[in-house]
Amino acid sequence: MFHFLNGFNAITWPIFESVVMLIWFSTLSGHRHLSKMTVLTASMSLYIINMIGNGFESPLLRASLASTLSIAVLFYIGWRQRVIGSKRVLLLYVIVSSLLSYWVVNLEMTMTSLVSVPFFVQTSLDFLANILAVIFALVFRRLRYEWLTEKFLEQHIGQLQLLLIGSLFLRIMNDLLAYLFAVQQFAGSIWWDFFLLSTTLAIIIIPVINNQHELLMAKIDQHDAELTASQNYTQQLEMKYSEFRFFKHDYQNILASLEYGIQAENISDIKSTYYSVIKKSNETLPEPQILNLNRIDDVNLRSLILVKHQVALEKSVLFTVEMNQLFKVTAIENDLDFYRVIGILLDNAIEAAEKTVKKTVSVLLTDCEEIVIVNSCSSLLDLTTLSKTGYSSKVGHSGFGLSYVKQYIAQRDNVVLTTITQPDYFLQKLLIEA
Repeated sequence: MFHFLNGFNAITWPIFESVVMLIWFSTLSGHRHLSKMTVLTASMSLYIINMIGNGFESPLLRASLASTLSIAVLFYIGWRQRVIGSKRVLLLYVIVSSLLSYWVVNLEMTMTSLVSVPFFVQTSLDFLANILAVIFALVFRRLRYEWLTEKFLEQHIGQLQLLLIGSLFLRIMNDLLAYLFAVQQFAGSIWWDFFLLSTTLAIIIIPVINNQHELLMAKIDQHDAELTASQNYTQQLEMKYSEFRFFKHDYQNILASLEYGIQAENISDIKSTYYSVIKKSNETLPEPQILNLNRIDDVNLRSLILVKHQVALEKSVLFTVEMNQLFKVTAIENDLDFYRVIGILLDNAIEAAEKTVKKTVSVLLTDCEEIVIVNSCSSLLDLTTLSKTGYSSKVGHSGFGLSYVKQYIAQRDNVVLTTITQPDYFLQKLLIEA
């Protein structure tokens, strides 16, 4: 019976380790829907590595080889599958995932090492610890938690390097203590296990707090921009209304002059009224309203477009919005990432249009749940280089805008992006499926 339990644990232990590590990696990276081929390849590779590592007689190899090769294999698979574009960010995700995957089992082994338990109980507790590790990983996954974005980490290189150094230190220390535990030079320490957990959680939580602070400040800035844009837009409407009032007053005088000339049958007065007043007034007529924001049901999208209209106005870019009926798409409501994508596309369109002679940006919202952004451009753009991470036509800019858009589209099954480029215009079409 003992031999059966020992053999059963030897076979199932690597399975649990592989599954838990993969669950944590997919959860932290935000890729909860990895392809079946990726899951199968990663699971089989991690299982084989763990089996090989557990088969070594050397405690040092058992302690370090399995975890190191697991990190290397998961990193390679993640890089080949383009789960994360940055190698440094991908390495951080993999190391943190490995730290979280071993914690429950390490704690169980520490606790059982402090007391004398029969072999049968020890084996049963080992098996139970593996099951609990899977349950904890799945529960955390159910919370729909998302860690950090690649853009945030790449924009904070110093913080990223500090997180990498900290996670590597914990990984090395954990392997060293596992080796000392195997050669009975270290009896195990619950304090170390909780220090490992708290430090790993700190690696996860502290940058999240910084990220949330930046998002909050950006939201405040966005609110201020919306308020300023609304005030400016209201002033523009008031100016147009005043112009229409003056024109109405002049129009009444014109009619009176024409009526007098017609009654007197004085063709010279009629000509004078036409050439000096009517024809001249056509040149001073106020421009028609260019925004139909009242037809946009989503208040966040409406505010975003209003802000970008103000930005375009400051850069002397003609910004128009067209729609044939009420635009309402429930699939994107309160999706902050979607509004960010629209903001990136509009910013790029305005910046490109500013460099052209026409200086035009048009936004079309159709009843087919499409958002089409068309801007004038000065040359034909190469689509193969636009979405590369780090690409930018702006000097000193990080260039993560379009790569973020590409990442967002890849993670959403209900949003499709179509790009069309011509020598004189550039078109981006977002189709939102229910």
